[in-house]
Order: sequence, then structure tokens, then C-alpha cells
Amino acid sequence: MNGMKKAKEKNPDQITFGSDNVDNIRKAIRKCKNILICGVVGVGKITSTVQAVGENTNVYYLGNPVDYEGKVRPGSYEKYLTYIHALKKDIRIIEDIEGLFSISDPIILIVDEVYGRSAAELEQIGRLLDMKNMKIVQITGCIKNMKHLIDKMDIILELHVEGAYEVDKELAQAICRILGKEKPVSKLF
Repeated sequence: MNGMKKAKEKNPDQITFGSDNVDNIRKAIRKCKNILICGVVGVGKITSTVQAVGENTNVYYLGNPVDYEGKVRPGSYEKYLTYIHALKKDIRIIEDIEGLFSISDPIILIVDEVYGRSAAELEQIGRLLDMKNMKIVQITGCIKNMKHLIDKMDIILELHVEGAYEVDKELAQAICRILGKEKPVSKLF
């Protein structure tokens, strides 16, 4: 406990995370603009994030029909979107990323997974991360998939069943450099 107190004295803006992931995400959203949420399958990245923004208005969701391994969402993507809507009735589900660039009001945008997105989509997400009126909560199953966007994140939050912890940005950048390397396409003959 004494070590925690000393760490707080050195960095008074440091966020203390507990066992409640919904509250942990709320704390990150209050303090930071661009938040990366990651964690193992089933830890509740999406569920906890949508619950964390439950009382906010102007919340948008940019989905992805595949997960961080490129697998189609269980059931179907439509059922997945229905689940998201059930968590927050007034969430705006975005089909076309281009429309987000014309929004001038302050919003919270949840971007679900980067895996499987084209280079053009990743570039657009990068532009959204730079927009002053948007708080972005990027969800990913694996940090290594964030190699093109990791530098724009203000905080990286790793969720676990027992709670959450902040991942050091330099560590996240190293993970992206080492594990996020493009695999060469081999010849098929």
C-alpha cells in the first residue's frame, strides 16, 4: 500500500483501477481522449464498455463483423448488433465511417476491433483519433493488431476477470513491433 501511495505522489493524475471493469473504463473515459481496451475472449470488453457509457448521450458504435482472429462473430453479426443495442438503446450504430467526419458535437465513439480492416479504414480510424470532439474507445482482442494506431492512444487498459491494469505505452509499442509483424504471403504452388 505504501508503494501505491508513493506512485500516486509521483504522478497525481494516475488512475487507480479496481475490480469493477465498468467503473475502470468510466475512469479512463473521464481522464483520457483515446482509450484502448484489450483483454482475453469473454472478459467483457464490449459489454463493460457499453455499460460504462450507459448514461452518456451521443454514443456511437462502429462495429466489425470479425473478431481479433478474423473469425465471424458467434451466431451472426446481426445478432451481435442486436446485443449491443440491448445494452444501450440509444447507441448509434454506424455503418459508414465517412459520416463521422461531419459530426461537430462532442461524441464518444466505440470502435470494435481493428483486425481485418483495410488500410483505408485504419487510416480513417487514425483521423478519427485526431478529432478534438471525439473520445474514442478502441476495442481489440490483441494489442499486436494496433500497430498502426498504438501511438495515438492516451491509455491502454487490459481487462481481466479480477479487474484491469494499465499497460505501459512503450511495452504496447514493443508488442506491436515484435508480434505485429506482417506475415509474408507464400506461393500456393
